[in-house]
This record gives sequence, structure tokens and C-alpha cells, in this order.
Amino acid sequence: IFAALEPLMAQAASNHADLIPGAAQLAAELRARGIKIGSCTGYTRSMMAGILPQAAAQGYAPDCVVCAGETAEGRPSPLMLWKNLVELGVWPASTCVKVDDAEVGIGEGRNAGCWTVGVAASGNGVGLGPAEFAELAEDERGARIASTAASLKAAGAHYIVDTVADLPAVIADIEARLV
Repeated sequence: IFAALEPLMAQAASNHADLIPGAAQLAAELRARGIKIGSCTGYTRSMMAGILPQAAAQGYAPDCVVCAGETAEGRPSPLMLWKNLVELGVWPASTCVKVDDAEVGIGEGRNAGCWTVGVAASGNGVGLGPAEFAELAEDERGARIASTAASLKAAGAHYIVDTVADLPAVIADIEARLV
């Protein structure tokens, strides 16, 4: 079943590879500061084949990508994250930041010993693209964000942001706490 489904999933993912507003600028800012960017994904390598070039063309190209099936266990195991840290030559884990929009990803970051940041408005919890999200009534948008934020907080997120564009302030706070 998966062999038949995987190409369809890859095509669907490729059709929805637009970056979240602010993501490319964030990546450029992090790079300018010497911060490496790794990615852990539930997509397989073949699913990512169509996404990575599109993301790069928009200004986002992680230094390392670890895909589903490339470690002995997936999330919430820390193995995918640790593989990123090893490949990037980054340590200790307690100085690294894991950003995710799903509870299982927050668990991965906590299990790896990293700071965790939950993304509430632009991810799986809300489950809508930017256009559909913008069409919601303000109270419905707020309710979806609040519900997602509560789930990510319950999963152990140290911080919650609406989108990755909000990360610079969180990173600054973490840096201040590490001094």
C-alpha cells in the first residue's frame, strides 16, 4: 500500500512547498550569525526530492536533512535529531533549538535534550494553508491557535510562537539564558 501511496504523497507535498512568510529571512539571519540549520521530517527522502529544490529556490536550504526511515526509530525518539546534530557537528544538545509544529516533534526535542519551540499558527495543529487560514473568522483563528498552543505546551514545548518568523526573539532569549 505504501509503495502505491508514496508517489501520491510526494506529489501532494511538492504541490504545497511554499515557504511560510518570514522563513527565508529567518534562515538568512541564522546563517549570517553562524547558526546551522537541520531538519527532521516525517517525509521520506523520495518525498523530499521535489520539496527541497523548491524550498531552496525560495531561500531555504537546511544544512542537513534527516528523513523518515533513516534512523532505527522515528519520533518521539531523539535519533533523527541526534543524527542532525552529529552531521552538523553541533553540541551540546542543550544549546540547540528544536522547532516543530507537532507534539511528537516537541517530544523528540525534549528527549534529545534540546530547547523546544512549538509553532502554533502555521502548522499541523491548525491544518490550513495561509489562504484558508486568513478566511477564518478572527475568533475561529484564535481558537485554533490557542488549541494548538495548548497541545504543544502540554507536549513540553519551552516556547510557543505563531510562525517561524517569530523565532529571533526566542533565540535571543535562549542565548541570554545560556550565558
